[in-house]
Amino acid sequence: MNLKKYTLKVTAGPQAGQEYPIHKASMNLGRSSTCAIKIKDLLLSRSHCRFELRDSKLFVIDLASANETLVNGEAIDEKELHHNDLIEVGESTLKVIADPPDDLISNVETVLVGDGEVLIDLGFNSSNENATDEKKSALRPILWIAGAILVLVIGATLILNPNSKDKAKAGAETIVNSEELLIQYEKVEADTTNIFKYSLTLTPDNMLTAVIDDISGDRHVRKEKLLNQELIANLTKKIKTSGFFTLDPSYTGYASTPGILKLWKLTIAVGTKVHTCQIRDRLEPEPFKALRETLETFSKNELGIWAIQFSAEKLIDLAMEARAIADKKLAELNVRHDNLFEAIKSYKEAVFYLDTVNPKPNFYAVIVDNIDQCEGELEKRYRDQNFKADRAINLKEWSTAAAELKILREMIPERSDPRHAEATRKLLDVESRL
Repeated sequence: MNLKKYTLKVTAGPQAGQEYPIHKASMNLGRSSTCAIKIKDLLLSRSHCRFELRDSKLFVIDLASANETLVNGEAIDEKELHHNDLIEVGESTLKVIADPPDDLISNVETVLVGDGEVLIDLGFNSSNENATDEKKSALRPILWIAGAILVLVIGATLILNPNSKDKAKAGAETIVNSEELLIQYEKVEADTTNIFKYSLTLTPDNMLTAVIDDISGDRHVRKEKLLNQELIANLTKKIKTSGFFTLDPSYTGYASTPGILKLWKLTIAVGTKVHTCQIRDRLEPEPFKALRETLETFSKNELGIWAIQFSAEKLIDLAMEARAIADKKLAELNVRHDNLFEAIKSYKEAVFYLDTVNPKPNFYAVIVDNIDQCEGELEKRYRDQNFKADRAINLKEWSTAAAELKILREMIPERSDPRHAEATRKLLDVESRL
């Protein structure tokens, strides 16, 4: 008998706030219209994962998706789900809501007594507590003995191996003498209608964090990553040779437009050397600008972000421009062989701009649908053109085959695309026969 009912609530992503009750034994989630749980998220596979009910338990199975399925931050192939678990798929996060929750079910024990009499134990039986205390009391002597043995072993090791003290001392000196790096960077753009703030922090424990607060766009984003020491060392070298530590503490000018504030503030500590520089309403000194751009590029590459540093209004404008280019390429579909490929590329660029914008503008869903349709059309045209090339090769019409293969390469101009690589391989073989 199924004691629970499950619901998946989208807490982040293009369809945040939407809920999906698990009402079937098996339900697929993905971008495809055939999925029971359809989410218009470009980073989702068409069929991304499947939810299965097995008795009173809910499981999620990844369907070999391109971007994986994560449960509570860990990539999975198959995993049992519990109340309040978080499932990350693409740019979307879904929360598991179990009714009743797991903790309520776990405290209820059903016991069959005598001729079918049912006794419900809610976990308040005092005898269980007494039994637990007795177990703890029995374990205490064992734990004390184990601890004493551990102390004796450590002491004997230090006495019999004096070099271990020197190694410990050398390790401590290495830590003290290391150049720890700390970075605090803020960019603020404000006017009478909005305040936009972008901050970047690198702590001495190598945690890189980017935070954005955009009032008018109701956008609040936070992304972080633990960096390895090699990256920190390379970044430290760039900072030390940037000329940042020679700058004045403050550079202030006058706003070209009344009511508008533009401010950059950067604090860097390398070991015991600390410096802060603030720029307000004026052009940045070249060393400051060069280092700021280096830090922003570094964070974009490491955190997988780019658009996070712009306001929602600016990002929507950029997305609309990219969409207009894509629409134009699509309208001129038969003018150039690569126009369909370029249209897909521009539509994806528009989605990229809207990554951190929530709620998504109305045209976001149109763009995602256009990408699906264009990718389907491109694949169809590729198969038809590939058939023409293969037919010419089979008939040993080498000149015709070369011409058809060149069209294939134009249709898929991206060299990293396997379809382009295959067409190139065939073309080289055909040209050797001409």
